Amino acid sequence: MDENLDNMETFFKYNLEVKNILHSTYPKEEYRYSKETLIEYSDSLFKALNDIEYYIKTILDKFHFLEHNKKYFKNLIKAYKSELIKCGYDFNKLKHFYDICFANMSEDLVNKVGENCFGEGGFGVSLSEAKSLNEVLHVVHQTIVNNQNNYRNLPVLARKQNNKGNNITLYGTKNGISDKIFLSFPENLSTDYVEIMSLKDDRVIIMARDLGHALSIEIEKENDKYYVRYYIPKICNIDMVNNLKGVNKVTKESKYTVGVFETTQDKLPLEIADFVSKVPTDMDMFIPGGRLYKGEEFQR
Repeated sequence: MDENLDNMETFFKYNLEVKNILHSTYPKEEYRYSKETLIEYSDSLFKALNDIEYYIKTILDKFHFLEHNKKYFKNLIKAYKSELIKCGYDFNKLKHFYDICFANMSEDLVNKVGENCFGEGGFGVSLSEAKSLNEVLHVVHQTIVNNQNNYRNLPVLARKQNNKGNNITLYGTKNGISDKIFLSFPENLSTDYVEIMSLKDDRVIIMARDLGHALSIEIEKENDKYYVRYYIPKICNIDMVNNLKGVNKVTKESKYTVGVFETTQDKLPLEIADFVSKVPTDMDMFIPGGRLYKGEEFQR
C-alpha cells in the first residue's frame, strides 16, 4: 500500500481507538463503593494513558507534526501520570482527573480550531492549546483532515473538471461508495479544486475550495447508516447556511459552523450533490442573507 495512504488509514484507526478508550474509561458511580474496583479503575487509567500515548505519538510522527508539538504531548502525558498517582484510590479525585485530563472540551478551543483549521489559508492551532486528551485528539483530527496536502499525497483514482476548468479529484483506495459520490459531484458549481479522499470501510472525506471558503465533509458508515459531518469555516450567507440539512444554526456573530445528518447508501451520492450545491460561496454574500447585502441584490 502507498505509504501516505497507509498513514491516513492508520490515523483513522487510531483516532477511533482513542475515542473508544476515552469512552470506556468513564468513571461509573458504583466504583466508589469498592476498594478493589477503585484499584482496578486506577490501573485502567494508567493503561489508557500508555495506550493513548502510543496512538497519538504514532500519528504525530507519521504526519510530521512539529517537534514542539511532540515535546508538548510527551510532557503532557508525563504530567498526567504524575497527577494520577496523586489521586490514589479516592473516587472523587479519580473522577475529577478523568473529567479534566481525559474528557474536557473547552468551548474556547473548539472556536479557535474552527476559526483556524481549514484548507488552504488556515494556520492551524498548536497542540499546546489542548489541555485534555479529548482536546488533543480534536486538534490533531482537524489539523489532518483539513490539510489539502494530505489528500494530494494519495494515489489518484479518477479526475474530472468542473465548468470553470478546475479539478474534481478522487484519491485513495476504492470503496463501495466513493465512485458514486465522485460521479454525482456536480460540475456546475463555482468551486476551485475539490478533493475527495476514499478510504476503507466506506469512509470518504471531501474538501471543496470556495464553498464556504473551504468546506470539508467527513462521511462515516455505522451499521447500515451513513453519517455526514461537515465543517464550514466561513459564513458567507446566514440564511443559506441556516437552511442546510443538519446544521448548527448561525447568527451574524458566527464565524464558522458544523453540522451532521444521516442517510442511506442509496441516497448518499445524491444527498451529497444536493448539499454542496446549497453551501454559499463568496458571491452569495451580496444577496439577501449575505454578509455584504445592502438591500440591492448583486448582479452576477
